[in-house]
Amino acid sequence: MLQRFLLILILNFIVFSSRPLFAADIRDSVVKIYTTTNRIDYYHPWQTKGSQPAIGSGCVIGQNRILTNAHVVSDQTFIQVKKHSSPKKYTAKILAIGNDCDLAILQVDDKDFFEGVSPLEIGELPSVQDKVNVFGYPTGGDDISVTEGVISRMEVTKYAHSYSRLLALQIDAALNPGNSGGPVLKDGKLVGIAMQTAFNAENIGYIIPTTIIDHFLHDIEDGHFDGFPVLGIEFNQTDNPALREYYKIKDKQGGILLSKILPGSPADGQLKEGDVVTEIDHVPIAEDGTFAFSKMERLWVSYLISKKQMGESINLKLVRNGEEKSISFPLFAFDTLVPSPYAAPKPSYFIYGGFVFTVLTADLLKEWWDYRSDDRMRIPPLDFVYYYYGLGRLNEENKKEIVVMLTVLPDDINIGYHNYSNLIIAKVNGKKFFSFKEFVQILSRKEVPYTIFETKENARIILKNDDMDRIDQEILSRNNISQRFSQDVADWLGSQNTAKK
Repeated sequence: MLQRFLLILILNFIVFSSRPLFAADIRDSVVKIYTTTNRIDYYHPWQTKGSQPAIGSGCVIGQNRILTNAHVVSDQTFIQVKKHSSPKKYTAKILAIGNDCDLAILQVDDKDFFEGVSPLEIGELPSVQDKVNVFGYPTGGDDISVTEGVISRMEVTKYAHSYSRLLALQIDAALNPGNSGGPVLKDGKLVGIAMQTAFNAENIGYIIPTTIIDHFLHDIEDGHFDGFPVLGIEFNQTDNPALREYYKIKDKQGGILLSKILPGSPADGQLKEGDVVTEIDHVPIAEDGTFAFSKMERLWVSYLISKKQMGESINLKLVRNGEEKSISFPLFAFDTLVPSPYAAPKPSYFIYGGFVFTVLTADLLKEWWDYRSDDRMRIPPLDFVYYYYGLGRLNEENKKEIVVMLTVLPDDINIGYHNYSNLIIAKVNGKKFFSFKEFVQILSRKEVPYTIFETKENARIILKNDDMDRIDQEILSRNNISQRFSQDVADWLGSQNTAKK
């Protein structure tokens, strides 16, 4: 009887200690984040969309830092955090943010917040079929939530916040609004951060793995986030036998065929169209653009580039004109023709004759993509999409930026153009330009009695320059717009008064 009693007691202790204690040990390490956000209206770039409350999750890591998603705290005007054991909310601020990888570090100045809190230890990259636990504060309750899932896929995929393609892990655990930024644990160690769910799918969630977290934490050690490098190439697969023969690629050599080198990118001036890259940092590249990541997994070649830090050199082995070559060069920050989300803190704009001009960015495109009606996304103007997804992305004209005319603020000066919107501007007074700054500088000279805008479709908009400053001031006043142009434009023009110029 005594032996049976002791056995039951031991079994009860094991059952009791295995569940609640696991959650209790890390409960205060998982924090609830309260934010007030005020996003810029990129279609009306002089204003914001108004304050909105939101919640998210985060976790405490070493050095009294809170790790969360960038999208939880982006566009924030005020942040508070709360741990499980206390009803008190503590004011927090952003210490570092990496929009590329959707990660951010928060800091709480009040040291009382961290009393009794054990930071989570960052673990190794989990494997497919590993079981994990997701902790966070999703909508539907105030208490901490724990769900269990399995790593079902490992791949380079698009991060919804930044549109960057980085390594992510797919899990089948339930992720809901509020889970964002919450820790994903395996054997009590942090192996990922909950990030996003698949649109119109059930039980398909994505987490940011430790490799990306480690890259981010190493990047910000100097107090500045540099981001994830890209090479700046377009390529084709090389599995066609005739193609391989034409480019003199040996059997079992693999390789990807470079079809375009993007202007201004790290590859510009280093690589050539027609090169066949067979190795990156001594890792063989297969003809389909993948490489062996582990015994069972293959990843897209872009991972080998994104794992580098800015400033580091990349080593390539390639076939050029039938000859094998090795080449090495440094990686640096590079913006594509249409900048990715959050590439700039505020949009550039200039109002002239009631026409609103700005730069084509992914943030502007999101004004259409983020709007959903009946589960359908609005489609941006096709001319805009052409420069983001179409052949325009190749930047054959070697432009720095694309200038667009968004809308018209009606006035006598622009009669006949009131229904114009979403136009790509190609020339001003017959002159081509390659950046918004150059566009503004041409526009501000007023050397001729008329200003003529030419669009990509060869349409012409003609304005008379007489008394333009006064007319624009009246247009601004009628539309309750305080500034004719953004601060960067004011700096270009040497103006100290953005409201009156």
